Amino acid sequence: EITATKPKFRQLEPKLKKVAAMVYATEELLQDTTAFVGVVNATVPKELMYQKDAAAFDGSGVGKPLGFTNSDAFIAVAKESGQGAATIVAENVIKMWARRWGSGHVWFVNRDVTPQLYTMEIGSGGQLVYMPPGGLSGLPYGTIFGAPVIEIEHCNTLGTLGDIVLADMSQYLTISKGGIKTASSIHVRFAYDESVYRFVERVDGMPVWDTPLTPAKGTNTLSPFVGLAT
Repeated sequence: EITATKPKFRQLEPKLKKVAAMVYATEELLQDTTAFVGVVNATVPKELMYQKDAAAFDGSGVGKPLGFTNSDAFIAVAKESGQGAATIVAENVIKMWARRWGSGHVWFVNRDVTPQLYTMEIGSGGQLVYMPPGGLSGLPYGTIFGAPVIEIEHCNTLGTLGDIVLADMSQYLTISKGGIKTASSIHVRFAYDESVYRFVERVDGMPVWDTPLTPAKGTNTLSPFVGLAT
């Protein structure tokens, strides 16, 4: 007889939140600058995307999405004994890689981290750890353990938690509804002879995981989201 077991489920409850922007424009600006509205319509959605990405990285979860670096599932790998401040060594990325779960990871780094990567070596022969971009015939990004290394503004500066992270974003849940809603009004600043343009999008996000995984065999926990401690 097959032994019956019951799976355990956790209910995720994302709730839509607003990310918004408002642009004020004088009537003179609208009359004299024909491309103004086009520039606004092209630029503001990019800023909303930046804010959504920033929240996915380190959002507090209060009034905005919960970022994976602030979740209980995030693993911060300790620095090496005697390691200098504001440095990254080969042992750091090796131990980060060993704590990953999944196969779709990418490395996110602050630009301040990049010089450290070019000089990381391991072993007596000085083997380089980081594989830089291969020019026009190669990949447009560097790699470590074959995973892409992508510079983003959301990573913290060198030497602080979040300066380099290893993340599998397939394990981050996002929801949205209706896309970006746009509206304009002459009434908000009517006495100032200004028009107002409003952009609003409803989104939320959170890691699917709420705790690191303890493997069936082994002592170190695993997670889709791994960083290097300060």
